[in-house]
Amino acid sequence: MRPRAIVRGSSPGIDRVVNVSEARLLESGAGPNSELMQRAGASLSVAVRRQLGPLRGRSVITLVGPGNNGGDALIMAKALAHAGGAITCWGSRERIGDPLVQSARRNGVRWRVWSGNKARPFDRDIRSAIAVVDGLLGVGSTPPLRGAVIEMLHALPPVVDQHRIAIDVPTGVDPDTGHSDAHAFQATSTLATGPIKFGTILHPGIEYAGIVEALDIGFSDQIAMSEFPRLLSSRTIRNLVPTRPLNGHKGSFGKLLIIGGSTRYHGAPALASLAAQAAGAGLVTVASIDPVIKTVANLVPAATFYPLPSNGNGCIDTAPTDIELTGTVQALLVGPGLGRSQSSDALVLHLLTDSEINVPIVIDADGLNVLADNPTYLDQLRPNHVLTPHPGELARLLAIDNSPKGAEVIEAARTLAIRTGALVVAKGSPTFVTTATETHVLAQPNPALATAGSGDILAGTIASLAAQKLPVLDAARLGVWMHSQAGMLAAGQRAAGLAVEDIARHISEARLDAGNCDS
Repeated sequence: MRPRAIVRGSSPGIDRVVNVSEARLLESGAGPNSELMQRAGASLSVAVRRQLGPLRGRSVITLVGPGNNGGDALIMAKALAHAGGAITCWGSRERIGDPLVQSARRNGVRWRVWSGNKARPFDRDIRSAIAVVDGLLGVGSTPPLRGAVIEMLHALPPVVDQHRIAIDVPTGVDPDTGHSDAHAFQATSTLATGPIKFGTILHPGIEYAGIVEALDIGFSDQIAMSEFPRLLSSRTIRNLVPTRPLNGHKGSFGKLLIIGGSTRYHGAPALASLAAQAAGAGLVTVASIDPVIKTVANLVPAATFYPLPSNGNGCIDTAPTDIELTGTVQALLVGPGLGRSQSSDALVLHLLTDSEINVPIVIDADGLNVLADNPTYLDQLRPNHVLTPHPGELARLLAIDNSPKGAEVIEAARTLAIRTGALVVAKGSPTFVTTATETHVLAQPNPALATAGSGDILAGTIASLAAQKLPVLDAARLGVWMHSQAGMLAAGQRAAGLAVEDIARHISEARLDAGNCDS
């Protein structure tokens, strides 16, 4: 299964993502460390048994480091032994006089300590186990790995269909940045003790973490009161799907106007229109030049059209006031395939600053480029405006030299949201949905979405949901999830070779899925 971060359970704050300093702050207010460790070990044992099923007579190997992560692992191992498992703990070094080791051994856990001359029995134990649990290093550690820990990980043999479960963060992954040692523990799943750590949803960390989920270890109320970023998953978006009354008609479900297209880019507004229709908009109208209209009509025959003249560059050439909008649409999408010209730029800037246009506006592609080249207009954006930049566009909007990467993306998105007052959907893996006061993150990597036209589908989906009268934050959250889900449905097991319009056609199925699954 593809790596991703999921939300399981309904405890307050179970959907949050934190960095190490924030995790430390939460731990400091959660009671004595020994009690926190007991709660973590107990929650881990429940989650591991959920994954593995009945344990009686089955072998589980736990790798135990010298710190608190190792302590969590020992408490978990004791509970798994109580449940009938044949549990062996391999320590990276002795934990002399440690009552956790003594308690685990009294309850049937085998305790062994790594050394180079024990590679053969270590290999034998690993190969006979149904699961290996990594409790070597936690959030207090960053790569590179060294000493006994890297020796143990290097000695881990590959075992087909074996569960490999990391506690909190896979050993060798930086818990803040996701930077990873080449010998980092390759997990099939990661069980975060408390909120998920940023390093396990950023690349390459998520590629080592597998399926990441948070466990409630007793400070969920503290987390719920915080402003930490929240995960997007079916559990957190399923109540956002707009209802459709049985006596509804096309006017009940929103009218969306898409302004875009040029002689160079026929397909972008067509893909946005296809996605908008699949996402549930009652009526999709495209305002564009004649060649673009013909392309859209072939792909989306139910669309209607607002023909506009073109200039010598093949771009829309109309006075900003020539498009009558007041009272006719519930949302606008501006920019897909628009191209750049003096007249099309002026149209974008007019639409974004006209005080009489009060509907949500999604700004994508060349709409963003117009803003980047006219930065004074950024200060005139409003809370019902949605910017959808990829990292390169984000850099241009902020006038910074290099495209943000990893953890830099969330800070750049927040900066843009605070400056403009608009909502920012920072596209990528992960994707961040950010306002001036809150952030939501989708961590579901899917390389099938990394293709031309995918962003047009996302923009059309968000705009469609906004036209259906969802608040823009909800439209963006749900739209980002539906886009990702549609990509997975369309791609199956493929990472490439997908026709991008197949993603758009699966948007309706993704809408149906919203709220009907657990990840």
